[in-house]
Amino acid sequence: MGGFKAIIFDIDATICDNTERKRKAIELTLNITVPEELHSRIKKKGFPYIVKALGFEPNSELVKKVESCFLECEELYSLDRPIEGAVETLNALAPSYKIGYVTGRPKEQLAIDFLKRYGFPIGPVMARRIGSGEGMKKVEMFKEILKRLGVEPSEAVSVGDMPEDGLASRAVGILSVGVAEFSTVDVDFMRNNFDYIIERITDLPKLLADLEGGYL
Repeated sequence: MGGFKAIIFDIDATICDNTERKRKAIELTLNITVPEELHSRIKKKGFPYIVKALGFEPNSELVKKVESCFLECEELYSLDRPIEGAVETLNALAPSYKIGYVTGRPKEQLAIDFLKRYGFPIGPVMARRIGSGEGMKKVEMFKEILKRLGVEPSEAVSVGDMPEDGLASRAVGILSVGVAEFSTVDVDFMRNNFDYIIERITDLPKLLADLEGGYL
């Protein structure tokens, strides 16, 4: 295994810490203040869990309202920060691999602004609003980003945090890597949907080296 030419990254919760945007979307939608003891757990929990923990009934309508604010309130994207080590890791990989991005943000510019602001390597971006349960939309997005990168599925690796990232990659024939650090799903469940799991984005170069060297 090896001969990879491109890496396709998800953005939110893969290379971007969106914890503060999640918190603010919840506070604006529910008109409350998230207590500090819950705030510390937000990064690893989805909206239904957080809404319930705050004492609200996590019905689909309420969760969708929170999610809509999280995705569509553009002023909140300024709260996003890179996950520790993400900028350095991607820049270290960029000389050896083409870099592309596939994201559930509703506009490409929201992704490009984040990437430029923090010095990530710039590459093709595919953006489409993806809410809960809509992750398989990424199948067509992966097909398009492969064309933009000029590589075949067997020459690419995808990196994401949600099971649908792995499943959509498999549907296209791309080897998939799941990053557990900010994922809101259990690691054991992730293993069923990704080809490989790493704890942190900073573990990616070693995994790629092992794959390229035929050690895995």
